[in-house]
Amino acid sequence: MVDFTNPDARVWIKNVIKDNLVKEGRAGGWMHDFGEYMPFDAVLHDGTDAFVYHNKYADEWQAVCQEAMDEVEQGYEIVWFSRSGSTMTPGHARLMW
Repeated sequence: MVDFTNPDARVWIKNVIKDNLVKEGRAGGWMHDFGEYMPFDAVLHDGTDAFVYHNKYADEWQAVCQEAMDEVEQGYEIVWFSRSGSTMTPGHARLMW
């Protein structure tokens, strides 16, 4: 599980998306799912209570993908979709299921 409150972890997962999925894998789209689960007993890098951060996690999972697409050549052509999120998630996701 990626701790998005840790800036280094956020950069790491963006690089995985950009380098492994987009550049090496040449993926034109994928199901960017399973970002809905934040254990209530998780210990986050910035000290935020996991219970408070629980619903924000799904939004951050989509936001980090959007950030990665903004940083790759022709990222605007790539479509990813998700079913997990909140009312804020469509602002980051290309497609919601």
